[in-house]
Amino acid sequence: MADRILIALPDGRWLALDRDAFAAALAAGAELTAGPSPSPAAFASEPLLDADQAAAQMSVSARWLEDSARAGIIPHHKLGRFIRFRVSEIAEHCRISGAPIPRPTDSQSVTPIRRLARQ
Repeated sequence: MADRILIALPDGRWLALDRDAFAAALAAGAELTAGPSPSPAAFASEPLLDADQAAAQMSVSARWLEDSARAGIIPHHKLGRFIRFRVSEIAEHCRISGAPIPRPTDSQSVTPIRRLARQ
């Protein structure tokens, strides 16, 4: 067993791999996860948007964006008590996870209440 690598599985069992199989699995995993990663300069050029601005670009309600961010469903940036979004990050997340970008909703009943609260 000295020439094997032991990997703990979530259910309490163990997986024993020889070094060659482990190296091959690492290489295969690296190939699967190696996608085009955006450069930091690309993020620097895209502004952080509030929920209303991002919702207008994505044709969803601002409430859906805020609720999804609080639930940890979509990527967001928390700046103190403010939540900010990058539309490209949300679109990329939806593309990778296979989740469709939500269709436009009728938020007529929500919008006036939110706007009154902000005034």
